[in-house]
Amino acid sequence: MSQSTPAVNAKDALRRAHLSTRRELAADTARKRSLDEAIVSHTLACLRETNAVGTNIAAYNPLATEPGPADFATRLTGPARTVFLPISLSSGELAWSPAAADDAGAAGALGVVEPTGARFTSQVLRSCGLIVAPALAVDRGGMRLGKGKGYYDRALAGLDVPVAAVVYDEDIVDAVPCDDHDQPVDYIITPSGFFRV
Repeated sequence: MSQSTPAVNAKDALRRAHLSTRRELAADTARKRSLDEAIVSHTLACLRETNAVGTNIAAYNPLATEPGPADFATRLTGPARTVFLPISLSSGELAWSPAAADDAGAAGALGVVEPTGARFTSQVLRSCGLIVAPALAVDRGGMRLGKGKGYYDRALAGLDVPVAAVVYDEDIVDAVPCDDHDQPVDYIITPSGFFRV
């Protein structure tokens, strides 16, 4: 048994619990819409607070169960120079492509709508003023729980760029089990506000 097995098992249990809660929320469309509008507002405030307005940023196109409205990334293009969106590659890495109004995107490997324009490696994130990342859960120390494939942990490794995890309020937990490769975030954005960890 490897040393990370207890952490892996704890992460899987936490993922299942939060995915179940997210599915219930997605079924309550009026409540989710209200929470997602608040997330947009607080993300824009976080951009201002981190002096990321007018810079490149990275964001994401949410799945139906993820925080943020379907047009989340599009709504961040106004205050940003360029919004880079992730593309999941079969290698387990992320590529990044600029969001464009004339690009409807295409369903990617994980079911997320991904842009179809020029692709860049995760090195493009070094040009960003803020990286806005999805999460299933996050703790007050900034440890983020993703979906378990490690895409974001690989992309964020070694960067000196602030990262904000976007979650619903109930997704803030006492502790996220972590391994050495897990990358912490600097900010947490929720429907109630945002704060630095």
